[in-house]
Amino acid sequence: MANRSKHKRPSSKADCGLKDQGTSSQVAIVQKDVDPRHCGLLDAVKRGWYQLDTGELFTGFRITKDDVVLDFGCGEGNAVLFCARQGAHVVFTDVDEAKIKALIEKIKRTSARKVEGFVSDALPLPLTDEYATKILATEVLEHTTEPEKIMEELVRVGKPGARYFLTVPDSRSEMLQKPFADPVYFTRPNHIQIFDKERFVRLVENSGLKVERYETWGFYWTFFMSLFWLVHQKGDLQGAVLDAINPPYHRVLQSWSNTWAGLMELKGAEKVMESFDQYLPKTQLIIAQKE
Repeated sequence: MANRSKHKRPSSKADCGLKDQGTSSQVAIVQKDVDPRHCGLLDAVKRGWYQLDTGELFTGFRITKDDVVLDFGCGEGNAVLFCARQGAHVVFTDVDEAKIKALIEKIKRTSARKVEGFVSDALPLPLTDEYATKILATEVLEHTTEPEKIMEELVRVGKPGARYFLTVPDSRSEMLQKPFADPVYFTRPNHIQIFDKERFVRLVENSGLKVERYETWGFYWTFFMSLFWLVHQKGDLQGAVLDAINPPYHRVLQSWSNTWAGLMELKGAEKVMESFDQYLPKTQLIIAQKE
Protein backbone atom coordinates (compact mmCIF):
# COMPACT_ATOMS: atom_id res chain seq x y z
CA MET A 1 0.00 0.00 0.00
CA ALA A 2 2.88 2.28 -0.27
CA ASN A 3 5.74 3.37 -2.47
CA ARG A 4 9.05 5.18 -2.12
CA SER A 5 10.42 8.00 -4.26
CA LYS A 6 14.06 7.36 -3.35
CA HIS A 7 16.29 4.31 -3.45
CA LYS A 8 16.46 4.04 0.31
CA ARG A 9 15.17 1.31 2.52
CA PRO A 10 12.80 3.00 5.01
CA SER A 11 14.07 1.25 8.12
CA SER A 12 15.71 3.96 10.22
CA LYS A 13 14.22 5.36 13.41
CA ALA A 14 14.17 8.81 11.86
CA ASP A 15 11.94 7.55 9.06
CA CYS A 16 9.16 6.41 11.38
CA GLY A 17 9.43 9.08 14.07
CA LEU A 18 10.79 6.80 16.81
CA LYS A 19 13.57 7.20 19.33
CA ASP A 20 15.07 4.51 21.54
CA GLN A 21 15.80 5.19 25.20
CA GLY A 22 16.72 2.93 28.08
CA THR A 23 19.56 0.91 29.60
CA SER A 24 18.80 -2.65 30.60
CA SER A 25 15.71 -2.85 28.38
CA GLN A 26 14.83 -1.36 25.02
CA VAL A 27 12.04 1.22 24.98
CA ALA A 28 10.51 2.74 21.84
CA ILE A 29 8.85 6.12 22.34
CA VAL A 30 6.72 7.66 19.63
CA GLN A 31 7.85 11.26 19.17
CA LYS A 32 5.11 12.13 16.68
CA ASP A 33 2.20 10.53 14.89
CA VAL A 34 3.14 8.00 12.23
CA ASP A 35 1.06 8.13 9.07
CA PRO A 36 -0.85 4.81 8.89
CA ARG A 37 0.09 4.22 5.26
CA HIS A 38 3.76 4.87 5.99
CA CYS A 39 3.54 2.53 8.96
CA GLY A 40 2.16 -0.10 6.61
CA LEU A 41 5.14 0.47 4.31
CA LEU A 42 7.59 -0.01 7.18
CA ASP A 43 5.77 -3.20 8.14
CA ALA A 44 5.95 -4.44 4.53
CA VAL A 45 9.67 -3.77 4.19
CA LYS A 46 10.42 -5.61 7.42
CA ARG A 47 8.45 -8.60 6.12
CA GLY A 48 10.27 -8.80 2.77
CA TRP A 49 8.57 -6.31 0.43
CA TYR A 50 10.18 -3.50 -1.58
CA GLN A 51 13.83 -4.49 -1.12
CA LEU A 52 15.49 -1.71 -3.09
CA ASP A 53 19.00 -2.81 -2.24
CA THR A 54 18.47 -6.22 -3.91
CA GLY A 55 15.80 -5.29 -6.47
CA GLU A 56 13.30 -7.74 -4.97
CA LEU A 57 9.65 -6.72 -5.02
CA PHE A 58 9.29 -9.44 -2.42
CA THR A 59 11.98 -11.75 -1.11
CA GLY A 60 12.73 -14.18 -3.94
CA PHE A 61 11.00 -12.13 -6.65
CA ARG A 62 13.71 -9.97 -8.24
CA ILE A 63 13.12 -7.37 -10.93
CA THR A 64 15.89 -6.34 -13.34
CA LYS A 65 16.28 -3.86 -16.20
CA ASP A 66 15.92 -6.75 -18.64
CA ASP A 67 12.40 -7.59 -17.46
CA VAL A 68 9.13 -6.71 -19.16
CA VAL A 69 6.76 -6.33 -16.21
CA LEU A 70 2.98 -6.37 -16.57
CA ASP A 71 1.01 -5.06 -13.59
CA PHE A 72 -2.63 -6.03 -14.13
CA GLY A 73 -4.95 -3.81 -12.09
CA CYS A 74 -2.15 -1.57 -10.87
CA GLY A 75 -4.28 0.76 -8.74
CA GLU A 76 -2.11 3.46 -7.16
CA GLY A 77 0.92 1.77 -8.71
CA ASN A 78 3.14 0.98 -5.74
CA ALA A 79 4.39 -2.32 -7.17
CA VAL A 80 4.92 -1.10 -10.73
CA LEU A 81 6.75 1.99 -9.47
CA PHE A 82 9.16 -0.29 -7.66
CA CYS A 83 9.75 -2.22 -10.89
CA ALA A 84 10.23 1.01 -12.85
CA ARG A 85 12.94 2.08 -10.42
CA GLN A 86 14.83 -1.10 -11.28
CA GLY A 87 14.95 0.06 -14.91
CA ALA A 88 12.45 -2.50 -16.24
CA HIS A 89 10.08 -2.06 -19.18
CA VAL A 90 6.77 -1.61 -17.36
CA VAL A 91 3.25 -2.20 -18.66
CA PHE A 92 0.26 -1.49 -16.46
CA THR A 93 -3.50 -1.43 -16.64
CA ASP A 94 -6.40 -0.27 -14.48
CA VAL A 95 -10.03 0.76 -14.91
CA ASP A 96 -9.38 4.22 -13.42
CA GLU A 97 -8.17 6.60 -16.13
CA ALA A 98 -7.04 9.24 -13.64
CA LYS A 99 -4.81 6.74 -11.85
CA ILE A 100 -3.24 5.60 -15.11
CA LYS A 101 -2.47 9.17 -16.19
CA ALA A 102 -0.97 10.05 -12.80
CA LEU A 103 1.09 6.87 -12.77
CA ILE A 104 2.49 7.46 -16.25
CA GLU A 105 3.77 10.86 -15.12
CA LYS A 106 5.37 9.38 -11.99
CA ILE A 107 7.06 6.59 -13.91
CA LYS A 108 8.44 9.02 -16.48
CA ARG A 109 10.60 10.35 -13.64
CA THR A 110 12.10 6.92 -12.96
CA SER A 111 14.75 4.92 -14.79
CA ALA A 112 12.22 2.64 -16.50
CA ARG A 113 13.48 1.79 -20.00
CA LYS A 114 9.95 1.82 -21.46
CA VAL A 115 6.51 2.80 -20.14
CA GLU A 116 3.10 1.55 -21.34
CA GLY A 117 -0.04 2.38 -19.40
CA PHE A 118 -3.59 1.81 -20.58
CA VAL A 119 -7.13 1.89 -19.29
CA SER A 120 -8.96 -1.41 -19.53
CA ASP A 121 -11.90 -3.05 -17.80
CA ALA A 122 -12.29 -5.98 -20.15
CA LEU A 123 -10.48 -8.94 -21.66
CA PRO A 124 -8.52 -9.76 -23.71
CA LEU A 125 -5.60 -7.50 -22.86
CA PRO A 126 -4.25 -5.54 -25.85
CA LEU A 127 -0.96 -7.43 -25.69
CA THR A 128 0.51 -10.11 -27.91
CA ASP A 129 1.10 -13.65 -26.70
CA GLU A 130 4.23 -14.23 -24.60
CA TYR A 131 4.82 -10.52 -24.00
CA ALA A 132 6.03 -10.22 -20.39
CA THR A 133 8.67 -11.89 -18.21
CA LYS A 134 7.13 -10.85 -14.88
CA ILE A 135 3.38 -10.56 -14.25
CA LEU A 136 1.84 -8.91 -11.21
CA ALA A 137 -1.77 -9.11 -10.06
CA THR A 138 -1.96 -7.78 -6.52
CA GLU A 139 -5.34 -7.53 -4.76
CA VAL A 140 -7.22 -7.84 -8.07
CA LEU A 141 -8.78 -11.29 -8.39
CA GLU A 142 -11.19 -10.70 -5.49
CA HIS A 143 -12.79 -7.87 -7.47
CA THR A 144 -13.81 -9.89 -10.54
CA THR A 145 -16.67 -12.25 -11.29
CA GLU A 146 -14.40 -14.36 -13.49
CA PRO A 147 -11.02 -14.92 -11.80
CA GLU A 148 -10.42 -18.00 -13.95
CA LYS A 149 -10.61 -15.95 -17.16
CA ILE A 150 -8.29 -13.35 -15.69
CA MET A 151 -5.71 -16.02 -14.90
CA GLU A 152 -6.07 -17.55 -18.37
CA GLU A 153 -5.31 -14.18 -19.92
CA LEU A 154 -2.35 -13.50 -17.63
CA VAL A 155 -0.86 -16.86 -18.57
CA ARG A 156 -1.35 -16.11 -22.28
CA VAL A 157 0.74 -12.91 -22.14
CA GLY A 158 3.57 -14.48 -20.13
CA LYS A 159 6.70 -15.68 -21.87
CA PRO A 160 7.82 -19.28 -21.29
CA GLY A 161 9.50 -19.27 -17.91
CA ALA A 162 7.72 -16.05 -16.86
CA ARG A 163 7.25 -15.61 -13.12
CA TYR A 164 4.03 -14.46 -11.50
CA PHE A 165 3.44 -12.46 -8.34
CA LEU A 166 -0.18 -12.85 -7.21
CA THR A 167 -1.97 -11.69 -4.06
CA VAL A 168 -5.53 -11.81 -2.72
CA PRO A 169 -7.02 -11.04 0.70
CA ASP A 170 -6.83 -13.92 3.16
CA SER A 171 -10.19 -15.53 3.96
CA ARG A 172 -9.54 -15.31 7.71
CA SER A 173 -9.23 -11.54 7.58
CA GLU A 174 -12.27 -11.26 5.31
CA MET A 175 -14.49 -13.45 7.50
CA LEU A 176 -13.35 -11.62 10.62
CA GLN A 177 -14.56 -8.32 9.16
CA LYS A 178 -17.81 -9.52 7.60
CA PRO A 179 -20.03 -9.20 10.71
CA PHE A 180 -19.22 -5.50 11.21
CA ALA A 181 -17.77 -4.12 7.95
CA ASP A 182 -19.80 -1.74 5.82
CA PRO A 183 -21.66 -3.97 3.32
CA VAL A 184 -20.08 -1.96 0.48
CA TYR A 185 -16.79 -3.73 1.24
CA PHE A 186 -18.23 -7.00 -0.07
CA THR A 187 -19.96 -5.60 -3.15
CA ARG A 188 -18.69 -4.17 -6.42
CA PRO A 189 -16.24 -2.51 -6.96
CA ASN A 190 -14.76 -4.02 -3.81
CA HIS A 191 -14.49 -7.66 -2.72
CA ILE A 192 -16.91 -10.06 -4.41
CA GLN A 193 -14.70 -13.17 -4.09
CA ILE A 194 -13.24 -14.71 -0.94
CA PHE A 195 -10.30 -17.09 -1.30
CA ASP A 196 -9.04 -19.54 1.27
CA LYS A 197 -5.61 -21.06 0.69
CA GLU A 198 -6.97 -24.15 -1.07
CA ARG A 199 -9.07 -22.14 -3.52
CA PHE A 200 -6.27 -19.67 -4.26
CA VAL A 201 -3.67 -22.36 -4.92
CA ARG A 202 -6.12 -24.36 -7.04
CA LEU A 203 -6.95 -21.27 -9.14
CA VAL A 204 -3.28 -20.68 -9.91
CA GLU A 205 -2.45 -24.33 -10.62
CA ASN A 206 -5.52 -24.85 -12.81
CA SER A 207 -4.37 -21.94 -14.97
CA GLY A 208 -1.27 -23.98 -15.86
CA LEU A 209 1.24 -22.28 -13.56
CA LYS A 210 3.56 -24.02 -11.13
CA VAL A 211 3.32 -22.64 -7.59
CA GLU A 212 6.81 -22.00 -6.22
CA ARG A 213 5.96 -20.30 -2.96
CA TYR A 214 3.00 -19.43 -0.74
CA GLU A 215 3.17 -16.75 1.99
CA THR A 216 0.85 -14.68 4.17
CA TRP A 217 1.33 -11.13 5.39
CA GLY A 218 -0.43 -8.05 6.76
CA PHE A 219 -1.76 -8.48 10.33
CA TYR A 220 -1.23 -4.74 10.75
CA TRP A 221 -3.80 -4.05 8.03
CA THR A 222 -6.26 -6.67 9.31
CA PHE A 223 -6.42 -4.93 12.66
CA PHE A 224 -6.38 -1.46 11.08
CA MET A 225 -9.40 -2.30 8.90
CA SER A 226 -11.24 -3.79 11.86
CA LEU A 227 -10.84 -0.47 13.67
CA PHE A 228 -11.65 1.44 10.49
CA TRP A 229 -15.15 -0.06 10.39
CA LEU A 230 -15.76 1.00 13.99
CA VAL A 231 -14.96 4.65 13.35
CA HIS A 232 -16.78 4.99 10.02
CA GLN A 233 -20.54 4.90 10.04
CA LYS A 234 -22.17 2.42 7.71
CA GLY A 235 -23.54 4.00 4.57
CA ASP A 236 -21.04 6.86 4.31
CA LEU A 237 -18.69 5.03 1.92
CA GLN A 238 -18.98 4.82 -1.85
CA GLY A 239 -16.79 3.26 -4.51
CA ALA A 240 -13.40 1.77 -3.68
CA VAL A 241 -12.88 1.55 0.08
CA LEU A 242 -9.11 1.92 -0.27
CA ASP A 243 -9.61 5.44 -1.63
CA ALA A 244 -11.44 6.41 1.59
CA ILE A 245 -8.46 5.60 3.83
CA ASN A 246 -6.95 9.06 3.98
CA PRO A 247 -6.16 11.75 6.58
CA PRO A 248 -7.35 13.13 8.84
CA TYR A 249 -7.34 9.80 10.69
CA HIS A 250 -9.54 9.06 13.67
CA ARG A 251 -7.53 9.06 16.92
CA VAL A 252 -8.14 5.30 17.32
CA LEU A 253 -6.60 4.55 13.91
CA GLN A 254 -3.72 6.91 14.64
CA SER A 255 -3.11 5.28 18.00
CA TRP A 256 -2.93 1.82 16.39
CA SER A 257 -0.39 3.02 13.83
CA ASN A 258 1.74 4.62 16.54
CA THR A 259 1.60 1.42 18.59
CA TRP A 260 2.62 -0.80 15.67
CA ALA A 261 5.42 1.57 14.67
CA GLY A 262 6.73 1.40 18.23
CA LEU A 263 6.47 -2.39 18.29
CA MET A 264 8.54 -2.67 15.10
CA GLU A 265 11.45 -0.93 16.85
CA LEU A 266 11.61 -3.43 19.71
CA LYS A 267 14.09 -6.28 19.85
CA GLY A 268 12.44 -9.52 18.75
CA ALA A 269 9.60 -7.74 16.93
CA GLU A 270 10.22 -9.72 13.73
CA LYS A 271 9.17 -12.98 15.40
CA VAL A 272 5.97 -11.38 16.70
CA MET A 273 5.18 -9.92 13.30
CA GLU A 274 5.85 -13.22 11.54
CA SER A 275 3.53 -15.08 13.90
CA PHE A 276 0.72 -12.53 13.52
CA ASP A 277 1.15 -12.58 9.74
CA GLN A 278 0.86 -16.37 9.74
CA TYR A 279 -2.27 -16.73 11.84
CA LEU A 280 -4.31 -13.60 11.03
CA PRO A 281 -2.95 -12.12 7.78
CA LYS A 282 -4.51 -9.55 5.53
CA THR A 283 -2.99 -10.98 2.35
CA GLN A 284 -2.08 -14.28 0.71
CA LEU A 285 0.79 -14.27 -1.74
CA ILE A 286 1.79 -16.77 -4.41
CA ILE A 287 4.91 -16.75 -6.54
CA ALA A 288 4.46 -19.01 -9.56
CA GLN A 289 6.09 -19.81 -12.89
CA LYS A 290 4.93 -20.56 -16.41
CA GLU A 291 6.67 -23.70 -17.61
